[in-house]
Amino acid sequence: MVALLSCATTLEGDPKEVEVWFQKLSQGSNRKLTKLHFYFHDQVGTANATAALVAQANTSASSHTYFGMINIMDDPLTVGPELSSKLVGRAHGFYATASLEEVAVINAINFVFTDGDYNGSSLSILGHNPEFHLYREIPIVGGSGFFRLARGVMEIIMGALCLFWAITGRCRGVGGSVASLIGATLESSPKEVDVWFQKQSSSSTLKLTKIRFYFHDQVGTANATAVTVAQANNSASSSTYFGMVNIMDDPLTVGPDLSSKLVGQAQGLYATASLEEVALFNAINFIFTEGEYNGSTLSVLGYNPHFHLYREMPIVGGSGFFRLARGVAIFKNYYANRLKAKFTVEVSVLAQHY
Repeated sequence: MVALLSCATTLEGDPKEVEVWFQKLSQGSNRKLTKLHFYFHDQVGTANATAALVAQANTSASSHTYFGMINIMDDPLTVGPELSSKLVGRAHGFYATASLEEVAVINAINFVFTDGDYNGSSLSILGHNPEFHLYREIPIVGGSGFFRLARGVMEIIMGALCLFWAITGRCRGVGGSVASLIGATLESSPKEVDVWFQKQSSSSTLKLTKIRFYFHDQVGTANATAVTVAQANNSASSSTYFGMVNIMDDPLTVGPDLSSKLVGQAQGLYATASLEEVALFNAINFIFTEGEYNGSTLSVLGYNPHFHLYREMPIVGGSGFFRLARGVAIFKNYYANRLKAKFTVEVSVLAQHY
């Protein structure tokens, strides 16, 4: 059964296939499966705009993918496709154009429900959204109220239709979850974390996947893969560059050389968020484009003290092969040149998924 469940649909999977997958997953478990279907309406640059452009790179307007634009949104959620249909909530968050090849955004959105059974509850998503694909599967990474401890997927269909499959844990499971979080620290090596994960997965039905790859980040060069889109007035003079926000579309390769085989892209943003050291807030989607993980993604959200030896970043969700994933991505600098703003980072992924 585990082998069957791991054969998840890709980012372009039909909603019916995804629903069947979730029905199988929830059978015989103490979790509850919730399905929702609604629409959200995004308008930019109009008198009734629900989203605002708040930052962009100098080159964003001339980019064919609008690379580097960040919009903040407060979009209405309705039961039908018409804006005049019943309002059931709001979509609060941001989306940023994070691809050099196509119009694709990183979405970080809270869906806040204000009517009906889910009034006062919310669902949080973080994921990769290639806007002109027919189906786009985005991980649900958490929730509140009715959706406490939720994880699942949201599938966006062209035309702003949203379908949710959210699995929520029972409250009595919280104590056990807290206990199981006592594990490796931020400075633990990949080997130590590997041992920890082996222990966690040995008595469960979850599958443990280990991957190693490299991403290459370049800023301010002719072949830049990241651009600065916002900064404070004093960011440039700060010893930690505090307050800078960069959008990235970095290549993933199997080896440390940029010329080695390309297996995907790291798309998202990083912001310098420490006054004491060079430390980043990372929100990144690892998008795989080769091999058995082709079409699948992993979403990472976490704290990255850039010059520590090992930095453990939480994996908060995934799509396709990695649907419902949890785990860590351990970053280690392979090459770092601050003067040239050029970095190669080794990533060791340990992901639990069905």
